[in-house]
Amino acid sequence: MIAIRNQLQKDVFTPQEERLLGLLFVWKAGKKRKNCILCAAVSTDRPYQTSLVKFKKADKGSVYKQVTWWSFEDLLLVDGKNPNKEAPEFDLQFDKVYRWIASSSGEKNAFMSCLLKLNRRYLHNRIKFVNISAHILEESHRPQVEQRVCEPIEEEEEEEEVGVYQELTPKEAIDIEKLIEQFDQSISNAEAFAEKMTKDLHVLDEENIRSIIVSEKQVTEMMELIDMGLVEVNHIENTLQTYEELLQSVKEQMDHIHQSNYLLQVIDSNQQKLLEQVTFLVHMLNIAEEHQHALRNGDLSKPAGVQACIAAVEALNNCMNVKLLPGHRKMQSVAEQLIKCESLRQHFESRFIRHINNMFVLQGADQNITLTQESGDLILPNHRFYHEELLPYTPLMAWLKTSNPAIFTDLSKVYTDNIRKLYERQIKEFFDLVKFKLTGTKEGMRFRIQESFEKLTASTSNLQKSLFRPSFYEHLGSEADFADRGMMDRVRDGQDGEWSISTSCMQITDQVLAELEPMCIAEEEFITKFFMMNEDRSSETVQQEILGSRSDTLIVVNEDSSERIRICRSVAEQEDPALHSTRKMMSEIFSTLEADLKGFVNLCDKINPSNSLHLLVTVSQRALTVQDGGPCSFLKSTLGNILVQVKRNFDKCIYAFCKQIEEAKVPKKIRVVILPFVVEFDEFLNVAESIFKNTDRRGNLDKAYNKVIAAVFASVKNIASMNLKKPPDVVIMENFHHIFCCLSKMKIISLEDKKKEAYQQYTEHCNLYVTKYLGQPLEKLNNFFDGVKARISQGVKEDEVSYQLAFSKQELRKVIEKYQGKEVKKALENLYKKVTKHLSEEENLLQVVWRTMQGEFVRQYKEFEDMIARCYPGSGITMNFTVEDILQYFSDITKSN
Repeated sequence: MIAIRNQLQKDVFTPQEERLLGLLFVWKAGKKRKNCILCAAVSTDRPYQTSLVKFKKADKGSVYKQVTWWSFEDLLLVDGKNPNKEAPEFDLQFDKVYRWIASSSGEKNAFMSCLLKLNRRYLHNRIKFVNISAHILEESHRPQVEQRVCEPIEEEEEEEEVGVYQELTPKEAIDIEKLIEQFDQSISNAEAFAEKMTKDLHVLDEENIRSIIVSEKQVTEMMELIDMGLVEVNHIENTLQTYEELLQSVKEQMDHIHQSNYLLQVIDSNQQKLLEQVTFLVHMLNIAEEHQHALRNGDLSKPAGVQACIAAVEALNNCMNVKLLPGHRKMQSVAEQLIKCESLRQHFESRFIRHINNMFVLQGADQNITLTQESGDLILPNHRFYHEELLPYTPLMAWLKTSNPAIFTDLSKVYTDNIRKLYERQIKEFFDLVKFKLTGTKEGMRFRIQESFEKLTASTSNLQKSLFRPSFYEHLGSEADFADRGMMDRVRDGQDGEWSISTSCMQITDQVLAELEPMCIAEEEFITKFFMMNEDRSSETVQQEILGSRSDTLIVVNEDSSERIRICRSVAEQEDPALHSTRKMMSEIFSTLEADLKGFVNLCDKINPSNSLHLLVTVSQRALTVQDGGPCSFLKSTLGNILVQVKRNFDKCIYAFCKQIEEAKVPKKIRVVILPFVVEFDEFLNVAESIFKNTDRRGNLDKAYNKVIAAVFASVKNIASMNLKKPPDVVIMENFHHIFCCLSKMKIISLEDKKKEAYQQYTEHCNLYVTKYLGQPLEKLNNFFDGVKARISQGVKEDEVSYQLAFSKQELRKVIEKYQGKEVKKALENLYKKVTKHLSEEENLLQVVWRTMQGEFVRQYKEFEDMIARCYPGSGITMNFTVEDILQYFSDITKSN
């Protein structure tokens, strides 16, 4: 109980500046036992306030919570039930009677005694106590001084009753020691000693009685003094009782004064609080006259009027957002003021909506800003004036978004619908001028060109009809599809070749993207600021910080290629509703931009296939620039979609080029030199390297290289196998030599293996050609020594071959005599003419082939000499010409031609 008492004092009564005087565990009579605690407490400051508090234990833990509180002054009756028997029941009567059962009679009596003392001291016995035990009443009414005096007396009596034994004092111990010393510490007869001690004790007793009888008079006088003292004490007690009654009266008066002062303080405090509330309501709910005038009649078309309206709206917003207590709204003046504020809000809201709606409509219908087509400049109009005109209204839009989100959403749709018309008109004029600059056609020809392009897109067979470069443009239609034939020359800038770079198209592409980018970024920044997209973004970002700032990858698979185009996009951009709303609004404003860009991309691709290469690099760089430079989500998304279309066109172009190479055919009547598609491949490499140099799209180009060069290698061998006027080995040798030279000059890392393969093919077929056409210039000698080799292989020794009749020395001399130096030189001249006829001047391989043939002839000659030396030793048989003669023959033939 002491622990609970300390806990309640610390947790409950000390914070309330009260002292816990009594505590009792009880439960209600006649019901299921539910233990609770009754506590009697008094305040620590004057005027003293006494109270009874009921606690019960919380469901969990050892915490007690207050259930009921009564003021002690409201207690009317305390009923102890039975004054003659110890019983735990008792009743407390407030506005109704509470019947309790205490945990024990002793605890009940202690609590009743506490209540009696509180009643006597603080309420002057106003509470009626019935059926209370007499000793409880006597104990509670006993003066405090008497109680304090009786307590030590009772303690002394208790100490006397502890036991009979009492320890000797030091003086008594010394006397006993002296008595024993008289007998020299030797007592022979204890009985005699005890008898002597008894006699001495009787003598002392007699002397004491005589002295008492002698002092009887003094005792009588002392008793008289005691009686007089008792009379004086009684007189003093009566006087003190009188003083106590007077002090009690004074105390009651002082308590009454304190009570009155306390009530005055309460009244004063209430008045102060009331004044504060009235001042608060008047100050916070009052709107200045100038603000009311601005809300009713403020000029929203002038900057000063807009600023006044912004200040008035802020004041109105402060009034309407005041945190009022429930009782405040029941006050008539407060209710009227709130109605007035709401009326002002609705009136100004309707005025502002009409004004801003009219501004949106006027901006969308503005016809003043058009393209300067007469000057021929590709410049999109600047909307900065529109944005600067609307930005001052941003605070009012923020207020409208908070006060009426539905109207705010409708206004954003009105802005989107009207400004979209303006952008559609301007972008249409812009791309019409772009198409005019690209094709040279007038406005009326635009639909015919588009129709021919659509037919082309549906079928790519026309791209593969012919190998030759001039007819590659037949897919664009006849000359009648264009303004004149000179348009094609302007488009191609006077350069020949399928893969020539269209400088004008490149410039126009860069200019188109350079004009669209600032327009889209400026518009997105404006709507983000004007329609408070950043506020939505910040609130959502707090909820999604667990996603961090890591980036994800959006993978778009090309339908015509297995390659994947990766466009980096942050997770916050994919999942943030604010960014999604911004992108959606921008998509509605620029609803035709993506389609126009795709049409422009397709037009560039139809004009010149090499434009798809430049567009792939340019659009990719723009997409990365926008991604790194700022949060323009719409432009990133649009350029990403356009990049997919450009990549498709690039893949189609490479596919068509490879298909054209694979299906290439050369008429048999035409003397083939370097195959046309090999020359086109050379041009393709030059154009692609100039476009893709130092770009991040190198991977796409390397893959295209591998596809194209694989088609070139296969087609070269395929065409060489046809029945042409040139030997197949010459066709393969010259074309692969051309490819090898081209790759060596370009130094493309991804084609190093192909360069080695081209060189290998060139060398291999060069040797095959030499072996085939040089053949055996000394044919009969070759046949003779072939027979010699056959005999040796059959087991005939080399030095015994001359004994064979068919291979005797005479037969060898006859064969050698047939090959004189003049005949050999004449045969070599005929061979040189044949090689000159086979080889082309473009590749300049005649000297290389001729030197190879020279080496092969010398090798055969030395082989013959070696066979003569081994099989006919000492015969003195020699050729009619020497190695030096052979070298001189080849040199003379080369110089003469």
